[in-house]
Amino acid sequence: MKPSINIKLFFARANYNWREKYILNLTGRRDGSSRFGPGDQFATFGAVGAAWLFSKENVFKNSTFLSFGKLRASYGITGNDQIGDYQYLDTYASTGINYGGTVGLQPTRLFNPKFGWETNRKFEVALETGFLNDRLFLTAACYNNQSSNQLTGIPLPGTTGFSALQANLDATVQNRGIELTLRTVNFQRKDFNWSTNINLTLAQNKLLKFPDLESSTYANQYIIGHSLNIQKVYHFTGVDKQTGIYTYEDVNGDGQLSGREDKKTIKDFSPQYYGGLQNTLRYKRLQLDFLFQFVKQINYNESIYFGVPGSSANQPKAALNHWQQVGDSTPYPIYTDGTNSTAVDAYYKYFESDGVISDASFVRLKNISLSYELPLKELQCKVFFEGQNVLTFTKYDGADPEFKSSGYLPPLQVLSAGIQFSF
Repeated sequence: MKPSINIKLFFARANYNWREKYILNLTGRRDGSSRFGPGDQFATFGAVGAAWLFSKENVFKNSTFLSFGKLRASYGITGNDQIGDYQYLDTYASTGINYGGTVGLQPTRLFNPKFGWETNRKFEVALETGFLNDRLFLTAACYNNQSSNQLTGIPLPGTTGFSALQANLDATVQNRGIELTLRTVNFQRKDFNWSTNINLTLAQNKLLKFPDLESSTYANQYIIGHSLNIQKVYHFTGVDKQTGIYTYEDVNGDGQLSGREDKKTIKDFSPQYYGGLQNTLRYKRLQLDFLFQFVKQINYNESIYFGVPGSSANQPKAALNHWQQVGDSTPYPIYTDGTNSTAVDAYYKYFESDGVISDASFVRLKNISLSYELPLKELQCKVFFEGQNVLTFTKYDGADPEFKSSGYLPPLQVLSAGIQFSF
């Protein structure tokens, strides 16, 4: 039986355009979804946008330098109901166990009548400019988005019989940044064309508000004023020259390491910036396209994939440079087969430290395509070669700097060639 979901909405829009220079857009809507509890099924959203095409002002009309100029801004509030069906209701599932000729039911979800819409507030201002008959086109945009009332599962103690309660999280998350794009026509001739596209994004994610965070189940995961992609870790201080054991900063100085008191080093796994460089070159029937991708970020390095040095497990070649006697200064600790519990415990804390986190910035030749159209009269024929993830330039030690999940294959390098006929 398919779930029965009802969605209702009322929509209104007003546009005003004066002399094709000043544009105003107003939008309003009333949305309703049966996925939410009684009294919270309906919400009102709206947006306002304005633009000024200043290149049409008299001062720029006869300009041979500025061919296009537009300043635009918008602010709007949208809602989100993209969750599973019946999330606010008491639901039950079959136990699959027959008892006395009857198959029983077990509860799977708690009732929450206050489950309602997630709200997103979005603001953007942008400048679009074209120069030299748009041979040079630049766009700069700044955005600031805030999300609140997130639809999520709030963890519950195991004694309740449920792992989580579907509810609205009373937190506010900010996503803001700057996006820059540049399109250039470098050469434009009968037999030779060359164009370039460059984009750069500087994005920031931040938790602005979370009432009673310190007493919540998220206390060890989030910090107000920091990104949602942070990790609290121990600060790794190297190998003890006397014992050969990994050491860490004891922040509170009590002589013991505990996650709550000593994991004070914060590592943000959100990219600092990222972008791409695309070029298209065509000479007569020959065309070359390629895209370079670049990212500035950190990631877990290769150390996180290996077991205790000295145990019967694969190790990187660098593990040969390990501590062997008092006074040794090495990157790897004393070997142990597992009987040295102090060394083993210290090694596994290494996985929870900044010692396994390093720079994972990279530049990658993401896509490349070379094609040639054969000069045939009766049909169109194109011979092509294409490649994906062809080259990567990075100082990262690990399988792949872009991939942040262990136990899975990183992006594959794919090379292909073929012939395409069009009749």
